[in-house]
Amino acid sequence: MPEVLERDGFQITKRVFKDLPDTTILDPVAKRRVTICNLFSNYRLPIKDIVRILDDRYEHVVRVLIERGVICDRRTNSLTVKIDRRGSLFRTR
Repeated sequence: MPEVLERDGFQITKRVFKDLPDTTILDPVAKRRVTICNLFSNYRLPIKDIVRILDDRYEHVVRVLIERGVICDRRTNSLTVKIDRRGSLFRTR
């Protein structure tokens, strides 16, 4: 059975993150995303340390890592509600 890689409670994908050689051409939002992925993948920093260093929100850092395919999304599509239909209290005629 293959070993599941996990960090900070998230399953890590097998996708390799390669840092861009020149990030000066990127806009600030894209540069922030690259920095988050770089700190997590290459420097192996925990998410809480990335949040502290970049003064960002935990949710945003996790969302970026999921969008970039660095970690797997833990949410499932279990939003469908199963309705238990029981017999009516009143008889039909």
